[in-house]
Amino acid sequence: MVLPMGLIRVVATLLFWSAITLGLVSTGHAEVQIKPESYGYFDFPTCVRYALVHSDDLTTNRIDIQLASIDLKDAHSEILPTLQVTTRYYLVRTFNVNDPNANNWNVQFVMLNWNPYLALLKIKSKSTMVDIAKISHFEKISDATAKVAKAFYGIHTLEKSIRGSKQILALVQDKLNFGKSMNDQGKMDPLELQALQNDYRSQQIKIRSLENDLQENISQLKAIIGYHPDYYLPLDTRDAANQILNGFRSNWITFTDIQGSNLQLKISAKKEQVQSNSVTGAYVALVPQPQFVFQQDTNTPNATSGLNMAIGVDYYLWDGFRRVRDIKRQKLLAQKYNLDREKLSQQLYITFKKLRNGIGLSNEKEGLSRERAKLADLAEEKALSNYRSGLIDYNNYVDQRIKKTEAHLEVAQSVQSRVNDLIDLATISGGLNKHNAAIRY
Repeated sequence: MVLPMGLIRVVATLLFWSAITLGLVSTGHAEVQIKPESYGYFDFPTCVRYALVHSDDLTTNRIDIQLASIDLKDAHSEILPTLQVTTRYYLVRTFNVNDPNANNWNVQFVMLNWNPYLALLKIKSKSTMVDIAKISHFEKISDATAKVAKAFYGIHTLEKSIRGSKQILALVQDKLNFGKSMNDQGKMDPLELQALQNDYRSQQIKIRSLENDLQENISQLKAIIGYHPDYYLPLDTRDAANQILNGFRSNWITFTDIQGSNLQLKISAKKEQVQSNSVTGAYVALVPQPQFVFQQDTNTPNATSGLNMAIGVDYYLWDGFRRVRDIKRQKLLAQKYNLDREKLSQQLYITFKKLRNGIGLSNEKEGLSRERAKLADLAEEKALSNYRSGLIDYNNYVDQRIKKTEAHLEVAQSVQSRVNDLIDLATISGGLNKHNAAIRY
């Protein structure tokens, strides 16, 4: 029995639309789920701990602390006088009538200039410099932690964007395949088909661009933590926001807390202390300097030989008022440091207000994005129902699915702005490593 050609075409068309409909039924109600992140070893706390050991910048800061500690030991050594021994062997020496057979060897012991007042001030200043080096090290840790956090969450967002974009690419490819089928049947304009092909290529380029950004962010993260650039970094970005902000409560942070915890303000206050010591040292320079003289001369080329020991003071009777001008200079520098600290406090207040407003605005944007995503879910379900009822065609239904995926990606991107503001707020309030119990240092 031979079926008519028209009937064969009708059956083929029904089978084609049945296959499409079954595929839509199986996937039409599927949520735009992002695949689980990789279960790598390097979660956020591990990245921070790795940076503490391997980061070149943090290693440099530790060296600065050691150098400041050595300077402090040198200052302590100036409390005691410095003794110098001088030896000479005379190839030709003057003749002494009292000792015509003098030896050509000569030994002298001399105590160099000694000022216990300045030594004590120097110890105090060097001790403060050690504190500055330590606080600077903590500030560097805080800065590195913030950079790691932003790079880590940026990688997390890019991974979501890539997976969502690949889902969109698959939908665009479905539209393209459908368009080719319709074009073969003469039901689609070739220009429309060309537009679908351009959309497909555009989505491919977008994915490659996102993948390049992801690799760049991973390279930046490797550089920050001191990881070898050619080695694979197995990251665990699951629940990245909670990994980063674990234990941080932004609503509890006030500007008073920032003034008491900000590391830059602490460094500025320590610099004021050092300058205060410099002002005191300038006044001490007006006071006569005590001297203790100890000199042992043996076998000198003249009649004088033996031990000299004396106490006294040294004082400059005239120096062109340089010491008086130095007092004024040190006071002006102290005033400058005080103004710098006040200016820094004002800048922190402006930053604090900006972050507060930014966090509030980010929360509103995130809430709006989530509402849009919910509406997109409902619109996709409605589009599926309309498609099954024959009210819309396949392209319109796929367009709605693409809008749904884009809406969920917008949610992921809106969260990143809020997370970055929270990271900055934690950084100016003492450092993210102070608030996150998993990386507390």
